[in-house]
Amino acid sequence: MYRIPRDILIGFLLVCAAGWSLMGTRALRFADQALYDTQIAWLRARSPTPLAQDVVVIGVDEAAYVAIPEPTALWHTHLGTLFAGLSAAEPAVVGLAIPLPVRSYDFLVKDIDAALISGIHRLKTTAPLVVGQPPGIGGRLRPISPELLAAIGEKDLASLAICEDTDGVVRRINQRRCQSEDKRDPLALAMAKRLGREGSPSGMIDYSVGGTIEYTPLLTVLGWIHRGETEPLRALVKGRAVVVASLLPTETRHRLPVALAGWDPGSRTEPGAVVHIQALRSLLARGLIERAPENLSLLLAGLGALFWFGRAGWIKGLALFAALAALFALSTHALWQGDYLRVANIVMVTLLAYGARLAWDFIRHFRERQMLRTMFAGHVSPQVMRALLGGELQLEENGRSQQVTLLAVGIRGFAARAAKSTPQATIGLLNRFHAAASLAIQTSGGAVDKYVGDGLTATFGLPQPLDAPQRNALEAARDLLLRVERLNRELAEEGLEPLRIGIGIHSGEVLAGYVGSTQRREFSVIGDSVGIASRLQAMTADLGHPVLCTQAVAAAVGYGGGLVELGTAGSDGLAVWGWTPPPLAVQGGAA
Repeated sequence: MYRIPRDILIGFLLVCAAGWSLMGTRALRFADQALYDTQIAWLRARSPTPLAQDVVVIGVDEAAYVAIPEPTALWHTHLGTLFAGLSAAEPAVVGLAIPLPVRSYDFLVKDIDAALISGIHRLKTTAPLVVGQPPGIGGRLRPISPELLAAIGEKDLASLAICEDTDGVVRRINQRRCQSEDKRDPLALAMAKRLGREGSPSGMIDYSVGGTIEYTPLLTVLGWIHRGETEPLRALVKGRAVVVASLLPTETRHRLPVALAGWDPGSRTEPGAVVHIQALRSLLARGLIERAPENLSLLLAGLGALFWFGRAGWIKGLALFAALAALFALSTHALWQGDYLRVANIVMVTLLAYGARLAWDFIRHFRERQMLRTMFAGHVSPQVMRALLGGELQLEENGRSQQVTLLAVGIRGFAARAAKSTPQATIGLLNRFHAAASLAIQTSGGAVDKYVGDGLTATFGLPQPLDAPQRNALEAARDLLLRVERLNRELAEEGLEPLRIGIGIHSGEVLAGYVGSTQRREFSVIGDSVGIASRLQAMTADLGHPVLCTQAVAAAVGYGGGLVELGTAGSDGLAVWGWTPPPLAVQGGAA
């Protein structure tokens, strides 16, 4: 049964804890908001939600502001005329997104309130009227004159307040932190309720509903009414929701995720009335966009955290890409269906798990490289070291059996020589000899396994695979003898005795792996084959050849190159072959 390593499990728990602590941060909220804007714009461009009957907008624009001589606070007669005309056209509901006066102006114009009050009464006999109040002072909505309020009724008042998200973009019509003390419903929600469309006020505006918002100028509608042209007005508003809104450039403007106003294409900001109109569209279509259950987000984040498991590679990278693509596709589809899935937390946890495992693998790989560098520095050639560090050569930590050619070399009579010399001179001579031996071995593709006093053991075929490791070992032996010959000439110039060495070579099976404690380990080979190579090295003094090898080595090179059969040795009847390389000039390079 597979068991998860303890360090992997601990790492997974740390990733989960880190992801949990980062959820809901300001940066992730901004990311979610930006993604919502991108997705809603994409849906609006490619799959907009149609409306059976779009909201009718009657707009107070600059033309009306110029043409009507009275100040807007005294537009009672014109609004009364508009309401009276709308009553005959039978709209489904009318919303007023224009601030009404806070006091009566009858003291300026006699019976001015009566004209507007009469229009309100006439309209309310055929259609619901909802009057919006803009924000006032002291956390309350702007009041309406008592005379007009009595005609409208408290229950038909609504809020025109608009609350922006923390990034300055409007995505909701009702946020707790922006509610006034009056506790009025937003204009869009109040109008939808009059049409029997109940909905949660806390959802997000669906900006994919409907096309570009267009409006019919107030002057055009008043012209129809004054001329008695009822058919154009009836065709425009009958059975539909109508919003009478101020679209003047002086109105407070807000940033929206998409551009909506057809009369001001390309603008990055829209009048506040546009927000209520689009919210009403959303409520009349399929409702405001509601947040998906939090448990679903946590579940998906938990699945994303599973990217901690498994080593990094192209398959895992492809799986990450596919998972993120599927997540974005899922959230976009959910948005199209009216559900808002916050994906920033999920993406954060997923990337955190993937990145943390990538970093953990990198650190572990770095430590392994450092361990390999420590174990093999000076033991193998730079080429082999690069192959080991690059992962081209793999060393199994638990050990494995492998056929290897071993070379053992030692200095004859070194103990007696050391007894007659100083410690400093002895160590210096050993270092010079080992430098020559290591260079000869590495040049031939071998690796130094270990240094033992005046000798060393080397392997051919491990860690670097070789086509003919026996031939490489014999070449290394010849090169080593030549380098020792050069070293002896240097010793003679220094007035020191020459070195005499013996080399034993054997091919056989060894156990290769990491040996040592948790505090200090090294890669080594063990087995009978190692002992055989060392025995051959010790026998060179008695058999008259500087190099001895077993039949396995001799057979691998075809018994050629001057190999001499010496018979058997020892109680185990080991077949021994001797070799004295032909004299060659020392080839370049310091020993």
